Amino acid sequence: MDSLTQIVLGAACGEAVAGKKLGNRALIWGAVGGTIPDLDVFATFFTDEISATAFHRGFMHSFLFAAIAPFFLAKLTEWFYGKSVHQRRSYKIGAAMTWLIFYIGAAAGINFIPVIAGEGLKWYILAPTLILGVFFARKLWLDYLNRDLQNVEVPFWTWVLLFFWSIFTHPILDCFTGWGTQVFQPMADLRVQWNTVSVVDPICTVPFLVAMIGVSIFSRNSRARRIWLWAGLIWFCGYILIYTGYHKWKFNQIFERSLQAQNIQYQRFMTGPTIFNNILWLGVAEGDTAFYHGLYSFNDCREEVLRFNVMPKNKNLWQKTNLDEPTLSFVKWFSNGYFNIVETENHVLRINDLRFGIKGDSILGAKSYVFPFEITKNEGRADEIHHIRDLDGVGKQFEELKKRMDGVCPD
Repeated sequence: MDSLTQIVLGAACGEAVAGKKLGNRALIWGAVGGTIPDLDVFATFFTDEISATAFHRGFMHSFLFAAIAPFFLAKLTEWFYGKSVHQRRSYKIGAAMTWLIFYIGAAAGINFIPVIAGEGLKWYILAPTLILGVFFARKLWLDYLNRDLQNVEVPFWTWVLLFFWSIFTHPILDCFTGWGTQVFQPMADLRVQWNTVSVVDPICTVPFLVAMIGVSIFSRNSRARRIWLWAGLIWFCGYILIYTGYHKWKFNQIFERSLQAQNIQYQRFMTGPTIFNNILWLGVAEGDTAFYHGLYSFNDCREEVLRFNVMPKNKNLWQKTNLDEPTLSFVKWFSNGYFNIVETENHVLRINDLRFGIKGDSILGAKSYVFPFEITKNEGRADEIHHIRDLDGVGKQFEELKKRMDGVCPD
């Protein structure tokens, strides 16, 4: 899921393991552990785009990494406190600035969600993030920068367990999304993708975040601190395991029944929630010459997919490409075979990962797909593909999805 959710989950793991021993430091180090697997995104600075995309959610999201990394991190943390690095003024200033920058980025991202949907800034999102920002900055100033920090003496195995659970839960949570997580690396590159929750789901994350803020307010031995922790964990686990799991099971039945009712012949299908919610779901079924895309909202009056968008595979367009075998293998592996090829009005070829659906309720052209790779032609050598983010008209298209989420009631 998104980085903020992983940080909150990591903080909760840190608190559960070592909250009584470390206080709010357990939240901080758990958050650090929850962030570490996603540092694989920096591979984009050291290799080509395709290799970096394949590396993301690869080894650093594997069970093996979760088993090995905590021992190194525990040793590093012991050195950090043993050398009193945490008490140095220069370090404290740098750490405080880092956390503030992260908070500003996270707050901007949360406020940007309704902007993407075409609704502009919302005061009921902006006001709480500003208030929380002031609270956070004040706490950094009073309780961190201007306070002498005590030495930390915690058993080595406490650090190991803290980092293990904060790292191990990261790829497990990612498996619930539709991207795919290579938890068995380096033994196998199988990408586990249960696809029950969106990569960004505020209803899932915000109450969990509020609970962890509640945890931080109380002393390490306070009963209220444990209550806030368990309230957050129960909400989060209940939402992920029960609420979204039920929606997945229910929609699979509805989608398959709708395909059969409309006499659509298919070989297989996949389903998943649309972005930012768990109410509006999409399904993609594979036929011989095309894929069939349909939407269903749990606010709909009927339990059926009313309309399917036909997405031709366009096998004839492959004749216009000169992609090498590794690139083709990557496309098939990354998309799990759910992809097609289209040609834009400018005669540019695009390969679309259909697992992420389309930008609106219907296909309006070659640029309607959420996750496209554009093919770059090269003279005398193999063509290349690049993931592109086409934001033209995205606000209007998100508005369509929001209206569709509200449900339809045909006569």
